[in-house]
Amino acid sequence: MCKEIIKAQKDNSMTVNYNKWIFDNIRPYIGDRVIDVGAGMGNFLPYLLNKELIITTDILDAFIDDLRKEYSSYANLHVFKSDIQDDNFTQLVFPYNIDTVICNNVLEHVRDDIKALENINAILNKKGNLILVLPAFQCLYSRWDKAVGHFRRYDRKDIKDKLLKTKFSIKVHFYMNMAGFFGWFLNGRVLRNTPTKDFLVKEQAVFFDRYLVNPLKKLESIFRPCFGQSLVVIAKPES
Repeated sequence: MCKEIIKAQKDNSMTVNYNKWIFDNIRPYIGDRVIDVGAGMGNFLPYLLNKELIITTDILDAFIDDLRKEYSSYANLHVFKSDIQDDNFTQLVFPYNIDTVICNNVLEHVRDDIKALENINAILNKKGNLILVLPAFQCLYSRWDKAVGHFRRYDRKDIKDKLLKTKFSIKVHFYMNMAGFFGWFLNGRVLRNTPTKDFLVKEQAVFFDRYLVNPLKKLESIFRPCFGQSLVVIAKPES
């Protein structure tokens, strides 16, 4: 599974415009002391380097080693190997007074997402924000999801119930990337692609990033769609 996850992360790193679109959607909710949980190859890190503090975590040594080498000159950036559903995560991060937790396509990889959300609540400043970017709609779950370690996909009601259970309140939530909904259905349910057995996935990703992201970004800035490939949720701990 690690092989599939690493390959999927490398493919995602090619979609620069798409990653920037996601970041632009969450930028207004990011504070000064940030933890990027499960950062993988660090697609968001270039946009966060001006922050007072950045902590980035992952569970795979390959990602941790690469991030430490690439960002070794940044005194405000700390790279830790840690699992968000383990108690040592809270012990490691709590002293840093975190005001923003970013989980960009991470929670679906966690078997016990309730425990992960409880741990986030424990380390997050009570005036801070939890930013979740989640794969949307369980009906899209496919061999690709399973291959990269997704336990589930999310809809609004599902994540709302889990956030309420873990003492968060939702500030904002919306779907994004309408076209990606159909692309994921095509690749996962029709073509039955996986990261190591794919048909034109890279070509699709490059075409999407080059020609479709900017028009979609403009369209979805005018009105929020009622469906999409991803669900974005901004939540805060209950006081």
